[in-house]
Amino acid sequence: MTFRLTDRTKRRLFLIAVTALVVATIADGSRRFVADLIWTDDAAPWEKVTAVYYPDTQKQTDIRISDARFDDVAECRAHIGELSSENGDPDLKKGRYECAIGFYRDGTGEGSYRLIVR
Repeated sequence: MTFRLTDRTKRRLFLIAVTALVVATIADGSRRFVADLIWTDDAAPWEKVTAVYYPDTQKQTDIRISDARFDDVAECRAHIGELSSENGDPDLKKGRYECAIGFYRDGTGEGSYRLIVR
C-alpha cells in the first residue's frame, strides 16, 4: 500500500514546519536569526525601519534621521521621496538615503541594525 500526500497537505505541512521553526526560534530569543533567514532584503513583521536622509552628500554632517516607524523598505523609500522632493532634489542627484532595518541591542546595552538598504 502506497501513501501519497496531496499538494494541499504538503503545503499545510510546510507551513506548519515553518511556523514551528519561527515560534521556536523567537521563543529562544533568536528573532534576528530568523529575520536574516527569511527577510533578507526587507523588514520582518516585528521589525521597524528607520529612514536616514543626507540632503547633500558634500555635507556629511547634515543628516535627517526619522524615528523607527516604517513597516518596510517601501514605506521608508516613500518617506525619503517626500523629503528629497521638499529639498528640491526629487531624483536624489545631490543627496542619498539609507533604510536601517531592525535595531537589536547586544548584551552591553549597545546595538546595531540588522540590515542597511540603500
